[in-house]
Amino acid sequence: MIACGIRQPYNTAYMQSGDEPFMNRHPSSRKRAYLLSGLLGALLIVFNVSTYTLYERAKVHLDGELGERLQSIASILGRSVEVAARDSLSNAAADPVLYSLLHTAKTENLLTNILVLTPDGRTVVDIAGISNPGEYNPFIDLDYSAVALARSGFPASTSLYKSGDVFMKSAYAPLHDSREDVAGILGIEAGADYFVVLKSLRGAITLVDAASIAVILLLGLLFYRQSISLDRAHDAVVQSENLAAMGRMVAGIAHEIRNPLSIIKTSAERIQKQYGIEDEIFTYISEEVDELNRILTGYLNFARSEPHDVQRHSLQKILVRCLLLIESDAELKQISFAHSLPEEELFVECDDKRMQQAFLNILLNAVQAVEAGGRIELTAHRKGGAASVTVRDNGCGMSEKTLREIFKPFYTTKKHGSGLGLSIVKNIVDAHGGSVGVASTPGAGTAVTVSMPLCASETKPAINMKEPS
Repeated sequence: MIACGIRQPYNTAYMQSGDEPFMNRHPSSRKRAYLLSGLLGALLIVFNVSTYTLYERAKVHLDGELGERLQSIASILGRSVEVAARDSLSNAAADPVLYSLLHTAKTENLLTNILVLTPDGRTVVDIAGISNPGEYNPFIDLDYSAVALARSGFPASTSLYKSGDVFMKSAYAPLHDSREDVAGILGIEAGADYFVVLKSLRGAITLVDAASIAVILLLGLLFYRQSISLDRAHDAVVQSENLAAMGRMVAGIAHEIRNPLSIIKTSAERIQKQYGIEDEIFTYISEEVDELNRILTGYLNFARSEPHDVQRHSLQKILVRCLLLIESDAELKQISFAHSLPEEELFVECDDKRMQQAFLNILLNAVQAVEAGGRIELTAHRKGGAASVTVRDNGCGMSEKTLREIFKPFYTTKKHGSGLGLSIVKNIVDAHGGSVGVASTPGAGTAVTVSMPLCASETKPAINMKEPS
C-alpha cells in the first residue's frame, strides 16, 4: 500500500489471493489452449466434411439406382410395345391396344409419363398429353444425349432435372422392328422420390452434426479446465516445496546470524559503557543490529506460517489487541482510526498469535500507506458462515499490475520493504482455511478483506474495547 491521495470508492480493481490471470502465468496453458482450439476446429471440419461426403455419396448412389431402374422398366416395356405397335410406329399413330398397355404400365410402375416416338422425334404416344401425335416432341432436345443413345440401340437415362418443386428423371430405350432395326424410341419419366428420404437424411445429419459439435466443445472445455487444474495443482506443489525449502534455509541462516549479531550488539554496548565513550556510532551499531533482527524475524515468520496452537478464539479480541499494538505508530503520523465490530462475538478456530500477526501486518501496511493526517477504517461482520474483516485506508492505492503481484514473496514497491507482508498474511489465512482479497483504486486507497470460517455461533454481550486514538 502506498501513501497519499483522498478517499474515493474502492471499485477499480480487485484481487483475490491466487487470482492472478492464469493464462498470464502459464504460457504453456496458452499454447495448450491454442492447440486444443486448432484440434477441435480440425475435428469439426473433418466431421462436417465426412457427413457432407456421406450425403453426396447417398445422393449419387440413389440417383444411379433410379436411373438403372428406369432403364430396366423402359427396356422391358419396350419389348411389349414392339409386339403391340409395330405398325403404329411406322405410321406415327397409336391404336387403343397400345394406349391401354402404356396406361397400365404407368400405373403399375408409378411413372409420371410415357412417350413413344419415331426415330426422327415425332410423337406417337404422349400419355401426359404434352405433345400431340405426329408433332415433334420437345423432350428430344431436352434429353438429347439419352435419346441419341436410344437411337443407337442402347437404353440410357438422363441426369436429374427439376420440374416445379419436384426432381425428375427420364429413361429411353430403343424399339425394334422385325429386322431388329431401331423403329422408334420409348421414353418414361418418374419423380425422384428418394429426395424425400434424402431430406430426412440431411435433417438427421444436421442434428448429428450439432450434437457432435456440442459434445466436442464440451469435451474440449472439460479437457481445458482439467489442464488448468493440473497446472494449478503443479504450481501449488512447486510453491509448497519452494516455501518448505526456503523455510529450512531461512531457519538455518537466522540461527547462524543471530548469535554473532547478539555478540556485536552486546560488545558495542559494553565498550561504550566500559570506556564511557559518547559516540553516536555505537547507537548506529545497536539500531542496525535491531534492524537485521527485524528482517530475520520477518523471514522466519514467513517460513513458519502453519498454525501450531489452534483453539477457539474471539475474533474481536484479536482485532482489539492489534489496534492497541499499532496505536503508538498511528499517533506519530496523526492517523485517525475508525472501527466497527459487531456485538455478537465471532468465534474462529485459529492460532491466535498467527492471526494476530496477519491482521497486524495488514494494519501496519495501512499505517505506512497513508500520509500524516490520513484515515484508516476497520470493520468486521458475519457473512454467512464466515467472518469478514476489512481494513481500508485512503492512501495512493495500487495499479492493476501491482495487484497481480502483491501476494508474491519478496515483491514490494516500498524503498525499504522486504516484500513479505502480504505473503505472510496469505500463508497464515490460507492455513486457517480462509481467504484474502485486495481492492484498490489508484489515488483513492486500498481495502484488504480477510474471510475466516466461523465456529458454531454464540451470542455474548459486547466486549469492552478501548477506543484507539
